[in-house]
Amino acid sequence: MVSRYILLLFAPLAWAAQEPAAVLAITSDAPAAIELDGNPIGRLDPGTPLRIQTTPGEHILQALPAGGAPAWRKTVMVSSAFPADVKIPLRSHMERIEIEKSGLWKDERTGLTWSAADSGSGVTVSQAHAYCGRLTTGGFQDWLLPSIEQLQTLFGGEADERGFRVIAPLKLTGWSWSSTQGNEPAENWTLDLGDGARASVAAGDAGLNRALCVRPAPPESAKSTVRR
Repeated sequence: MVSRYILLLFAPLAWAAQEPAAVLAITSDAPAAIELDGNPIGRLDPGTPLRIQTTPGEHILQALPAGGAPAWRKTVMVSSAFPADVKIPLRSHMERIEIEKSGLWKDERTGLTWSAADSGSGVTVSQAHAYCGRLTTGGFQDWLLPSIEQLQTLFGGEADERGFRVIAPLKLTGWSWSSTQGNEPAENWTLDLGDGARASVAAGDAGLNRALCVRPAPPESAKSTVRR
């Protein structure tokens, strides 16, 4: 039976006779040209894996999307003991590039628009409110600190390279403050978008807490979420 894999031999270094080859199996969810350590090795299409033989050790894998978008890049470690499987999330990579360019992302499910990145450093609740109030991303001046329920809508999907599980490729650097009062009057709820856990935290605690800002949904979007 003919294998469904495309088998390529790639040898950037001369192998010692006694050193067995390492195998790298690559898949992608979008078409791309593939390079290993800066050397072109072929084109990868969804549903058609590439299986590459190379030297054991550390290699730089690149996927170049069609249309000239910036390359996806990752350092991979391969061993002769067992194949290394790499799944390239190229669609998410390209979406992230577009989000970074615009500075925002709209969730079509809820109508909410989110800033592409959080504040990047620790802030208190009052500083988080002020940060969102000053934000003018996209030319908008109605950015707010989200409620805990709004933040919760972002949780889901596979973990990104930072360990956050977010339905959109937003750049997060810590826990996210909400505008919702916590268990005590001087506390607010925060959300860890790594595991979806909530915590009631003192409002004056900066630490790992960040401001991720949201724009409210248009009235028609808000109405569509109300049960009749």
